[in-house]
Amino acid sequence: MLLVIVTDNGFAAEAIRRSFRNASGVRVAGYVDGRYDCGTAVAQAQPDVVIVDEMTWAATATTRISEIRSAAPAAKIIALVSQPGAPWLDDAVRAGAHAAIAKTVQPGTLALLVREIWAGTVHHAFADEQATPAVADEHATLTPRELEILRLVAAGASNAGIARQLFVAEQTIKFHLSNVYRKLGVANRTEASHYAHVHELVETPRHLTPVTDRRAA
Repeated sequence: MLLVIVTDNGFAAEAIRRSFRNASGVRVAGYVDGRYDCGTAVAQAQPDVVIVDEMTWAATATTRISEIRSAAPAAKIIALVSQPGAPWLDDAVRAGAHAAIAKTVQPGTLALLVREIWAGTVHHAFADEQATPAVADEHATLTPRELEILRLVAAGASNAGIARQLFVAEQTIKFHLSNVYRKLGVANRTEASHYAHVHELVETPRHLTPVTDRRAA
């Protein structure tokens, strides 16, 4: 996987690059100064993935995403945002971003998430801003994986437990949950669980063995 970083800060570029230092199968081609038109430079690099930093001005990042989408249509574009649900994220989506990752993730986890987004394991199906808002079917926008995780959360499973069951990193579960919260319009796992129960989405997982307290035996 060939990666290009777009940011207006050399220190930020180096920090992002270090996150991929020990990631196998990933080569960072370099970074492009996001203060200027970067479409041509990115196209020449022919990257598989382009990380676009939020930079000093989010509007600038949105413009860079649009340029990259036109210049390198085959590349996956990932917006690096200051926080989940950042105000400019909708603009980034309309410009052509495939997914978003919060800067608050651990450095080692960033590489993992990027690899999974590139491979299609993690997918953020952003809601269509032009579509008519659904009245009671917000969960229709969830991917099968997100729906599976929502059901497990509603059944009382912890993030760590879900991660073990699905054979993924716990940070990946958190990433999925942030997408679930965004799509359902809820703030936390309690509200998400309530939504799942109200809409009868909860299923009893067949492959989970109930945990018993052996001390009570």
